[in-house]
Amino acid sequence: MSNLKHFQSFAAKDKSIQVDGTNAVIYTRVSDISQQDNTSLESQLKFCTLHAKKRGLNIVQHFGGKYESAKTDDRKEFKRMLKYIKQSGSVSYIIVYSYERFSRSGIGGAKIADDLLKEHGVVTISVTQELDPTTSSGSFQQNILFLFGQMDNELRRNKTITAMAELYRKGFTPRQPPKGYTNLVKGKAVDQKIVVNKEGELLRKAFHWKANKQMGNSDIVRELKKLGLKIDKRRLAEIFANPYYCGLLVSTLIPGEVIEGNHQKMISRELFLKVNNIVSESRKSNPHPL
Repeated sequence: MSNLKHFQSFAAKDKSIQVDGTNAVIYTRVSDISQQDNTSLESQLKFCTLHAKKRGLNIVQHFGGKYESAKTDDRKEFKRMLKYIKQSGSVSYIIVYSYERFSRSGIGGAKIADDLLKEHGVVTISVTQELDPTTSSGSFQQNILFLFGQMDNELRRNKTITAMAELYRKGFTPRQPPKGYTNLVKGKAVDQKIVVNKEGELLRKAFHWKANKQMGNSDIVRELKKLGLKIDKRRLAEIFANPYYCGLLVSTLIPGEVIEGNHQKMISRELFLKVNNIVSESRKSNPHPL
């Protein structure tokens, strides 16, 4: 029998993913407002638009245009885009400048892109990284690029942590100073001048009330409120236990280390230790070590 049409129903099915339609959305993102090169928001939108035109795609919506970190995929504009795509059912493509603009969460971002493709028929394409995610090799390459984005994030994070730890060891405050302090010099961390502000003057009173009058935290909170400073007991307890107020720096970035700070002292070390002895006794526990 030369006519094989009767056997067509027995042929293996095409398991490749078919994408229907030409509707596309553009997603742009930067994590730093200072980005002004080809990855700026304006540049990303420009190149994504040109890419859509080149491929004959119809742009139906633009998401992003914000300064959002891609360390996690819990981003407002990103989530808004995913919701729009799933509800509309008419989008076939997501266009990004590069895959790291879509996600830097590694496997997490790869899974989102894969689920969009397999469950909704939506392909995530990159302007600068031409590949076809609907093929096995293209999907593999896309996953590798997502992993590279995560690795780059981790390297940047480690570099930042190392730099911040060194600043702590030199007596600087690389993070926002705690309540009661103001940095008079806005700029590089090494140029800072951190002094006690008006709220700090009231907190200084709180330390003295605790140490010399043995007032309870609830009473101190009420007195501070009368003077115009609203603070809860939990926050007050954290302040009493923070050696920053007596001129010392401690941080999870420098575990086991206590550093002399360059900032203005609010209270003496003796007063800080006295306050913490009182706090410990009221809780019937051992005094906090410095």
